[in-house]
Amino acid sequence: MVAGSGVIFSSTAIVYRAVDAASDWQFLAYRGGSTMLAMLGLVALRRRSRPVRLSATTPRTVFAALLLAAASMLYILALARTSAATTLFLLAAAPIFAAIFGWVLLRERVRRPTLIAIGVTMIGVAVMVGTGLDAGSGVGVLIAALIPILVGLYNVVLRAEGEIDPVMPALIAGAALAAVSGAIAMVDTGLTISWHDAGLATITGGLALGIGLPLFNLGHRSVPAAMVSLLLMTEVVLAPLWVWIWPGETPKLGTLIGGAIVLGAVVWLVLTSTDHDDVLLVS
Repeated sequence: MVAGSGVIFSSTAIVYRAVDAASDWQFLAYRGGSTMLAMLGLVALRRRSRPVRLSATTPRTVFAALLLAAASMLYILALARTSAATTLFLLAAAPIFAAIFGWVLLRERVRRPTLIAIGVTMIGVAVMVGTGLDAGSGVGVLIAALIPILVGLYNVVLRAEGEIDPVMPALIAGAALAAVSGAIAMVDTGLTISWHDAGLATITGGLALGIGLPLFNLGHRSVPAAMVSLLLMTEVVLAPLWVWIWPGETPKLGTLIGGAIVLGAVVWLVLTSTDHDDVLLVS
């Protein structure tokens, strides 16, 4: 289930590349709205068997949801401005940032392998950022570099909160994403887009997140946390591969080298970890 959720998440990049005319903000508005509707559908389905306790929502839950919404927003904005390979390889560094935030905010012990992985990851990120800036896509690379920071903080907030119904962060995140992106789109170009583009946005929101998130939440309960990060590398590896096959988005050599360094550091950290409180990679 965890590996399958990564495969589902990986479809976002190639689906976004198929958009005809919708702006990134229009796409985000429809993606957020469809995610919210999908989560409301889950709330309705669980009403009798295992109802979602809306009253259990805390400020920390809302904060985690806003982090998730911001990461989802930056993901599309980055895809619109740089390559999928750069965006996904930078996203792979999320467990590293989560370790840093866990140390700063929760006073969690940082083990020596984590420190080594952090140093190696910084080298890989530097290689990718340098390549991106040379290619004139500095804004996109910088946006993509913010995503693993937000995702890392998101995971630490979830750990600090304890038991959170997984539907609530996704529901609030979808609503926030739809509201903010919709407001910006209204000022910029309006919300009217083609059925084709609206359908693509719905695929990445209502289907990819609407199915992928519940699948992930069900599966990760039976998988050691350290292994979850490794299993979700299916998204990091497959998303650039899909857009490489179509529409032929060939990553730069520096991006591949830097990405390989980051992936190697994260996989090495996961394989050497014995702490079941390690962070998860969620997109």
